[in-house]
Amino acid sequence: MANINLTIDDRPVSVPAGTLVTDAAKTIGADIPVFCSHSRLDPLGACRMCLCEIGDSRGQRLQTACTVPVAEGMIVKTDTKLVKETQEATLAFILANHPLDCPICDKGGECPLQDQTFEYGPGLSQFVEPKRRKQKHYPISDLIMLDQERCILCWRCTRYLEEWEDKPQLGLFERGGETIIDIFPGRPVDAKTSGNIIDLCPVGALTNRVSRFRYRPWAIEGVETICTHCAVGCNVRADVRHNELRRVTARENAAVNDLWLCDKGRFAVDYVNSPQRLTTPLVRRSKGGALEPSTWDAALTLVADRLSGIAQTSGPAAVGAIGSAKLANETSYLLQKLMRTLVGTNNVDHRFGAAVAAISNGLPALRQVDSADLIVLLGFDPSEEAPVLELFIKRAARRKGARLLIAHPRRVELTKYPGTYLPYRPGGEVALFHGMARAILKNKWENEPAARRIPNYAQLAGWVSEVTPAVVKALAGVEQQALEAAAQALAQAKNPLILFGPLLTRGPAGVATLQALQNLVWLCGHGERLAYVGLEANSQGARDMGLLPAQLPGQASLDDAAAREHLGRLWNTPLPAQPGLSYGQMIAGGVKALYVMGADPAADSAAARAALAKLDFLVVQDIFLSETANLADVVLPAAASFIEADGTFTNLEGRVQRGLAGNRPHGQAAADWAILLHLARLWPLDKRADAAPAAAEKREEKKGKDKAARTARRRSGFDFDSLAAIMQEISRAIPAYAGIHWDALAATGKQTSARPAANRKFQAVDLKTSGGDGAYPLALVGGTLLFDGGRLLRATEKIAQLTPAPFVGLNAADAQALGLSAGDNVTVSSAAGQVTLQVKVDASVQPGSAWVPSGQTGEPANLLTGQAAAARIAVSKA
Repeated sequence: MANINLTIDDRPVSVPAGTLVTDAAKTIGADIPVFCSHSRLDPLGACRMCLCEIGDSRGQRLQTACTVPVAEGMIVKTDTKLVKETQEATLAFILANHPLDCPICDKGGECPLQDQTFEYGPGLSQFVEPKRRKQKHYPISDLIMLDQERCILCWRCTRYLEEWEDKPQLGLFERGGETIIDIFPGRPVDAKTSGNIIDLCPVGALTNRVSRFRYRPWAIEGVETICTHCAVGCNVRADVRHNELRRVTARENAAVNDLWLCDKGRFAVDYVNSPQRLTTPLVRRSKGGALEPSTWDAALTLVADRLSGIAQTSGPAAVGAIGSAKLANETSYLLQKLMRTLVGTNNVDHRFGAAVAAISNGLPALRQVDSADLIVLLGFDPSEEAPVLELFIKRAARRKGARLLIAHPRRVELTKYPGTYLPYRPGGEVALFHGMARAILKNKWENEPAARRIPNYAQLAGWVSEVTPAVVKALAGVEQQALEAAAQALAQAKNPLILFGPLLTRGPAGVATLQALQNLVWLCGHGERLAYVGLEANSQGARDMGLLPAQLPGQASLDDAAAREHLGRLWNTPLPAQPGLSYGQMIAGGVKALYVMGADPAADSAAARAALAKLDFLVVQDIFLSETANLADVVLPAAASFIEADGTFTNLEGRVQRGLAGNRPHGQAAADWAILLHLARLWPLDKRADAAPAAAEKREEKKGKDKAARTARRRSGFDFDSLAAIMQEISRAIPAYAGIHWDALAATGKQTSARPAANRKFQAVDLKTSGGDGAYPLALVGGTLLFDGGRLLRATEKIAQLTPAPFVGLNAADAQALGLSAGDNVTVSSAAGQVTLQVKVDASVQPGSAWVPSGQTGEPANLLTGQAAAARIAVSKA
């Protein structure tokens, strides 16, 4: 694009065509004051603060610099007497009715209106009339307070909700000096990123109801860290005072979250300051006794002795560890390394780990959404699972013309945009994807060069030929017309982005579903554009670190001899080759001793609680006394909130980002990784999985060798003195993390390198479905909610109010057929169990199915599915 030449304040300027005058002025350090203008919003010119003399050699006139693009030969004057008088007058009118409550305003100290009044405003007010009174302390949602007297009508809030959220939930009412910003009657703001309007507001008109009056901007210390609520990894600034988290705001990272943050990340933060946090180690000194406070040395020595003793007497397979995708990379890496080297077992997993068939790649780049011509969402609902990603998808659909292809058992919010929706029935995923492949082959839509490069291309047509339209309708519940429209859109897309979540590939049928999906994308030539998106902050990192029972760090298979040999050399010990037990197998009683970190498997079901209670030894490392911790023999307090311990997290695009500590730990709580290091160093030498080094050290001890040398050998493999040292070993252990070092990550993180390409081969996949069942006529639909019933969210009162009572969502037709109405209490039963829930009539739920989200208080979804991922249920009046 050619540059435009103009003059600003008698200085030559050359900028790209289309640049606004306000931005052009910044290139020479000329500051044009603005209120309504914002780099992420469309130009408006509402506040008039940016009026400058703009024209050409024939003359200039006052124009709004924030709306006028540069032109060749343009002359701009920003510092003339007329401009200064205009700025003073504009501020005088803005301040005419603005309340003088700066000392109690949350914005005081970081308010653009304050700053510009000092710099550009009049020294005295000419107004003597009483100020107009408007509503104060006016809640426009459960999370945001509006003070209409402070509002300067810049329209930033209304524009954000319309331009980004596509939810015009605020409007201008009345006329002239009586104009106000307000919600529409009976319709509060409920956009899932609504808190961004607080950051955008240039005055204190919109304030955070969670942090309101809890901070003064000049009396807090900001820490640049990341949100750990979902897999996007939004960059945030956490403001701390007196070791208490006071506020969280969005921090700019153009590659990740731009300037935005979802309401969960902004408001659901009070768990950090909760008085219910664990502050000291707890030990149960006798079976059936109470948990009692203990010292760290005593607690960790007991853990090391009991775990190593059980591993020695009953075999390494009797011990297991459950981690979490909420843990930092360094913690997950140490946990699996401890189990594989000191215990000698591959019994390591996390929730949505081995139970989900996933691929090693995340998104090629999160902001690739902006350039995609087709965005494919399979069993993935960004509205509930990744709202900031949803913002970018909406923007791509509305501004860039991207079309959406959505396959989900519910009609999720994004289905309102142009594209195709496939309302598949749980259990019919394989039929759906093979049916699409059959349609592509039949109509010759495939990317023939790419597809024919796969060795067994000729076999694919035979495998999918049986998946006729009638089969797809019977098994997946999808009509042929919609199926063919989706297949054609995918096959003919030039730059698609294909995302799938754990809802699609979880459970026993997950591997077959993933194979059918890979057949489809390889047929279309889009294999490199397929990405798995986990639900939690470190879903990608937990897999990369090897927190899986059949995969090593780097997501290498246990069958990969080269990978095992590489890690064996790095860790100086042979690795167990036998696949370990999964999360479900361990909590079902597959082990005698269990180490649980950042997870609460006892909350899954009564059966899980009963199995955990029978363990010979249970250790829980967490920030709260969870249901699982209440059953434990030892409880270790972790400093593991996003503001208490340093650590790295790998987001959904494989970007490794630093989470930085700003608070001191509560009581005696310690960082997860530090606890594991101390535990490893206390591990009895004669009970290590690598017994030979231990025996050699004993012989040296008898010979009176130097004690320091013996200690160094004892700590071999866990002799880290910092997080940076752990990250250094991770970069050596995992090829994709080569070059990823703590100090090199800086404020915006760094993406891991590309993973090895999958071994492409079309798979023959059997058609299986849960089928109909007279006793259980409805298909159970899972998924998650942004504001679920989890402990972390319940700790914030305002968020707890948004958490619905446990419910089952039914289509209106099914509810009517069952004689049910919204709000009725019903018994929901499956082959795994039954639970009492409240009916919610929901148009997004398809006929013949019922929606019970995971994460609700009491985990009713887990009670109904048991260890399976899908189930059929019956609903009847309680």
